[in-house]
Amino acid sequence: MVEKLEKLLLVNPNVEEVSLNNEGIDDLLPLVPLLSKMPNLKVLKLANNNIQKLPEDLSSLRSVQYLDISHNPIPGLGSIFRGLFSLNGLKHLYVDMPYETDEEEIIVSLTSLESFNGTPLTDNGDEDLGDLDDAGADSPGQAYGGLGGPLSHSNVAPPRPQQVQAWHQSVSPGDRMSGNTPPLAHSGSPPGYGGASHLPSLRSRYTDHAGPGGRGSIGRGNADDYNPKINWDPNDMEEIQRLYRAANSVSGRIANKVEFEDYVKNIIAHLHTLLAGEDDPYKKEAEILKVKKIMFEYCFEEISRSSYRFDSNLSTVLTTLQETYGSLLGNYDNLIKSMQSHKDKKLEVMRTDMQHAIQEIEQLMQQMDAKDSYGGGRAPDGDTAQMLNEIGWLRSENEKLQARLRQYEVGRQKLASQIGDGMDSHWADGRPSKGGPKGPSVGRSLTAKQLKEIIEDIYTSKSKFDIKCLETHLPRETMEQHLYTYLNQKYGLKNLILDWAEAIINGVRKHSADDNDVAVFGKILRNEIDEEFRFVQRQLKETVHELLRVYLKGKHPMKGDEEIINLVHKRTAGYMQEEEWVDIVKYMYNAEDSVSIIMRVREVIKEKNPPRRRAGRRNRADPLPREQNSLLYGDFLKVLLDFQLQGHERFLGKFVKLFRQFDADKNGILNEAEFVQLLRAIDPAKTEEEVNALLDLIDPHDNQLINFSECVTFLSSELVKMMSEMKHQHPSD
Repeated sequence: MVEKLEKLLLVNPNVEEVSLNNEGIDDLLPLVPLLSKMPNLKVLKLANNNIQKLPEDLSSLRSVQYLDISHNPIPGLGSIFRGLFSLNGLKHLYVDMPYETDEEEIIVSLTSLESFNGTPLTDNGDEDLGDLDDAGADSPGQAYGGLGGPLSHSNVAPPRPQQVQAWHQSVSPGDRMSGNTPPLAHSGSPPGYGGASHLPSLRSRYTDHAGPGGRGSIGRGNADDYNPKINWDPNDMEEIQRLYRAANSVSGRIANKVEFEDYVKNIIAHLHTLLAGEDDPYKKEAEILKVKKIMFEYCFEEISRSSYRFDSNLSTVLTTLQETYGSLLGNYDNLIKSMQSHKDKKLEVMRTDMQHAIQEIEQLMQQMDAKDSYGGGRAPDGDTAQMLNEIGWLRSENEKLQARLRQYEVGRQKLASQIGDGMDSHWADGRPSKGGPKGPSVGRSLTAKQLKEIIEDIYTSKSKFDIKCLETHLPRETMEQHLYTYLNQKYGLKNLILDWAEAIINGVRKHSADDNDVAVFGKILRNEIDEEFRFVQRQLKETVHELLRVYLKGKHPMKGDEEIINLVHKRTAGYMQEEEWVDIVKYMYNAEDSVSIIMRVREVIKEKNPPRRRAGRRNRADPLPREQNSLLYGDFLKVLLDFQLQGHERFLGKFVKLFRQFDADKNGILNEAEFVQLLRAIDPAKTEEEVNALLDLIDPHDNQLINFSECVTFLSSELVKMMSEMKHQHPSD
């Protein structure tokens, strides 16, 4: 054999494929030096020899990608493992091992493998294997086939007898006679041996479920490290298609294939709708698993029906097996739902306990306030100070828990509105409900309440995202950018993101005139005001509410705190009397602004309350007459909020024009050069040191991305100075 290899080296040292099958080789070590002199050797076939072990160092065969040592008396993994591990470029391996655990060890350890005994371990395993099988076919003499003849597929090791028998049993006699048999791999070997296989990826069976040590194990490993699957990907579809091809190879009916493709298309579209409306990643994976179960059942039913033609007993067994597994998985589904229901009940109990705790804390705080008022302002003693600290901590924790509960409740309500009656309404007896999947609505219309809930969610998400950006030294997003970030995190699918973005923008256009919160959000989106202005509006609402409470307390000094709270609630839910809203306006604003606001309030009262007809007697169904010049609390609050917004817009008017002048791409973001130009336009007297100091403050990590709101925040003193100069230049304005 050594002489033959030496002869081959003289004839063609660039040979790519060498076949030494059936040559009686029992020791590979003498051949390694000669094989290593073939720099382009990719395929080495050593099947049907007497090889019991491999040399421990085969690293000199650095180009070998395909190795066939099947049908050799190899006693165990230890005799070949070091040699295999030294073949760094090995991609395709054929070997017979006495134990299945040895095969598993090879699959897990040799991470470069793309196929093992003809079964692909990666998506491109079949393609690479086919390329290697065709190596040298174009030029005679490039391959060495044992006795000097050209290498052909017939030199591949023959299939095992049990594989041939199993394949023949899987094909009906009629199909064999008509020639309508499944395609064979290579020279007639059964599927799963020596070529493309219908078996699932072996590596996915062993490495996807590997534990901390990387060894194959059944299960998911550490539950704390488990990341739920939240998206349907092409690999999932490949699993289903592979199973269906196997099922269809039994029946061979084209009509079934078309029906299956339509069926799969509808189910996947329905699944995408469910996943887009679900926030919980574990529920997302539950929906994906449920879809897989339904599709597997479909394929299993096809196999059972087709097998009835050949063996009715086998069909009965398969049907029973399917029903048993289906019932088992159904029990798991019911268990998950029961666990979710149990969690909801515990949350409800926690919510009730929290409300009781809130009431107790508030009562305790009222008692402490009363004690302080009677104590003449004396400093609290040690126990009282400690109690006050504990109460403050409890109140802070309570606010956090309340926020989490509100977030959970909003998420559950949105989920119910998007999914309808729940998961059971989507699936009937393991099949999608009639009428096909319900995709995302196109051109959806949001009510003002729905829109404001979404806006609050976006604000909350933006605040958290800004903190992350600060911690990771990344630039802040504009509100428009974060709108799409928020929708992407929530829905993921492009069509849903665009659908919801359009709905939000249309909702802003529709409701801005009637709702100040919506108007503020719209102007922030368009970079007409800064993001922080929403906090100014929030503070104004709180101030008005507190001033109303103080006014009512002063007007009714004999009423207790609870009665005053009820009065405030009555006013905020209904009408305010003239003396009440006038007093609040005069307290909050200077004389000039107070006159403007009072005049605007009276205009609103006239708009909301046209003159009544004099003739006729009042109908009992008509509302009772209320006090003149009173108006709804919400209308009064809107007048103040609009006044505040208009004043802020006037304050930023010139700055907005300057910002847009230097914002070249009109995205609400400036780079360093554009920011310097803006700063020079606002205050030409700035020195180079002052400019650099502002740059270090506003962009400390040199991200070159400075948004509109950051400019307003960090240049507030410059803007005030600019406005003051404008008033001196144009006093009539």
